Amino acid sequence: MPADYEKIAEHCLRHRKISDKILDQFLMPFIARREGMDRKMNAYTLKYQHVIRKMPKEFFPMAMGEYIMGKTLTPDGLIHKYLNNIQLRSLEKTEREFLEFQADNPWRYCFARIADRKAKDFFILRDAFFEDEFLLFSPGVEAFWTQGRRQDLYFLLTGFNGLCFHTYGNILPFRSFDADDIYFYGTEVFPEVDSDASLMASVYKDPIPYMMLASGMEFPVTMSGIHKLCQLVAVNEIAGIDSGKLKETFSVQWNANIYRISHEDWSGMPHFASAYFNETSGELSRYSLTEEGFREMTRMLIASGLHIDWKEDYSVGMSMLVTMQEILKKKINLNEYESLFPEKEMNPLSQKELNGINAFMKLLLPYINAGTQPDLEILARQAGIEPETAHSLYHQLKNKFGKIG
Repeated sequence: MPADYEKIAEHCLRHRKISDKILDQFLMPFIARREGMDRKMNAYTLKYQHVIRKMPKEFFPMAMGEYIMGKTLTPDGLIHKYLNNIQLRSLEKTEREFLEFQADNPWRYCFARIADRKAKDFFILRDAFFEDEFLLFSPGVEAFWTQGRRQDLYFLLTGFNGLCFHTYGNILPFRSFDADDIYFYGTEVFPEVDSDASLMASVYKDPIPYMMLASGMEFPVTMSGIHKLCQLVAVNEIAGIDSGKLKETFSVQWNANIYRISHEDWSGMPHFASAYFNETSGELSRYSLTEEGFREMTRMLIASGLHIDWKEDYSVGMSMLVTMQEILKKKINLNEYESLFPEKEMNPLSQKELNGINAFMKLLLPYINAGTQPDLEILARQAGIEPETAHSLYHQLKNKFGKIG
């Protein structure tokens, strides 16, 4: 029997009305006072002020409201600590039953994509890490949908109302981030992250660092021609290398117990695929800025007799690298060996041009938001990047946002 989405919507709106009264007007300020949330808010403001000041003024208050309700209503949340408090016990019967239902149906954080739109305001979302699907009612997601944000990765706090899930707080759609990007970011912020489950555990532990990713949610996928630019990395322990055999296919260099293995077709732009063997540790590390470069480099290394995995250990997009370096206020260096081969390792995107792309995006976005035509040659010179790269980034944004200028 087909779902009656009009009736479900009526239920959702009734639920939202009582939610506004019980959660926003009563429970949130109650928990904030009892748990000293003002101190936490001040600490986060100080830590992330370099990000917050660039966001819309309503972003951080909503983020803190979401933080409080997440700490209260997600699994093992603070609601269980206070259900028997005199103030909660003195609520009207229907209001207390509402809170008990929330306690029995914990809220969830998720990174998810839209799998289907069932009706106005109703979507099937698929979790990016666990791949389960659920029905979501969200006028906010509907608004992004109508803007064309249909392939984005959404970061959401969701609650259950008995018939479907609903959003609470900020709705963050990321244009270019994928699950691999989120995972890599999580490992940099929380050293204990070593699986999808521990990644999501870190979100429940402290969602604020993940909310700060909103500062990069408009960045497009970085392309070079037909190739998506992302840093792919793999490390394998091997018994050793036969440099003579490798030289039949590759260029092989040595410095300070490190061999650099490169190829004339794949170690230049845009792939920058190369491998390094550490004689001391016995580790072979592979790096590439394109998936095609990584696959082809891996195929040739295996054909040369090396016993290595086909798959990368992790990949991270250029837009995520730019965003997280700004949030964390530190440079992310994924290739620890490239400085040993400066005359050959001319990878502009790993160093100078990565900073240039970040600068160019900051210069370009005001023109995008104003709907005016920028002089790309001037912006490219100001940012220190090649005009071809500037035009590529501009046309990606133009395709995402529609007509500009």
